[in-house]
Amino acid sequence: MGAKGIDSSKLERVLHLYMAIKATPGKPPGELRLELGVGTSAYGRYCSLLRGIGVDFRFDRKARRHVIEKDAFLTAPDLTLDERLAIILAVGRLGGLQESFMASRARKAATKLLAVNQAPVAAACSALLSGPEMPAHVGGRGHVVDILFRAVTERRRIEVAYAKPHAEPEEFEVDPYQLYVLDGALYLDGYHWGRKAVRCFKACRIGRARLTGITFTNNRGYAYDERRQNSFRVFAADREPETVRIWFSPFAAPYIREEYHNPSQLLTDNPDGSLVYEVQATEPREVLWWAMRWGADFEVLEPGWLRGEAVEKVRGMAERYEMQVTG
Repeated sequence: MGAKGIDSSKLERVLHLYMAIKATPGKPPGELRLELGVGTSAYGRYCSLLRGIGVDFRFDRKARRHVIEKDAFLTAPDLTLDERLAIILAVGRLGGLQESFMASRARKAATKLLAVNQAPVAAACSALLSGPEMPAHVGGRGHVVDILFRAVTERRRIEVAYAKPHAEPEEFEVDPYQLYVLDGALYLDGYHWGRKAVRCFKACRIGRARLTGITFTNNRGYAYDERRQNSFRVFAADREPETVRIWFSPFAAPYIREEYHNPSQLLTDNPDGSLVYEVQATEPREVLWWAMRWGADFEVLEPGWLRGEAVEKVRGMAERYEMQVTG
């Protein structure tokens, strides 16, 4: 059976099984079943699905380890030149836009695509794959990111040392669920055992990460798409979203119309060319932080508490410039 027709949840388990037998071949089938959260018959079906897409493997009971006898290599002989070049161009830009661990893996894959092109084309494109990667203070320390990537893949609990700006460093344990890139930075979603809740962590704030011997199967209902549905940009929270309404001046309005941050956003045009931006957000303060870049060309309409915070920010700015603010 091929991969066609496999739904996303099954494909995720197949991928986890594949990565597990490659990264930790000594892990017996019983432990893998626990990691996948499935019974014996379902585990057998996932093994069959993996074999169906070209990976022949077995568990050598004498050696007590999995042996991959044939790996799967995906070929794309019908890719046109422009399609190959588009992939290479896009991947080449990852070095400047995304994080090092993603860029390095994507460039490695794109380099293999070059091998099927004519030598002159490969030579012309190879320079595109050597772009700079984001520095560690933005994307996270390389050795830490590698541990995070491995922990997510192997579903291993980790111990981290975490330091937010203007706050005391913390140490705690996390079940890592998902790595992702937003606004040019790398983030990790995971279950914070100290706070007993799913939290978002910025990779560059993790000074140290250590794999533990504990694997986890319980995602506690975590779903990346659902969690981010009501996030405005980066931050997601496990609470009901609030309605945020912000007025933008006729000057700012054309630029606001060009931006998209959330499927719930609603733009209402006013006769004078201004507009009201409305969005449902679980972290309304993030909407305020985004809007404040427009200075006098924005005004928070609701909720009231957020309008109050905006007023305090404006007062603080005025004091910085030794100005008087009334109201």
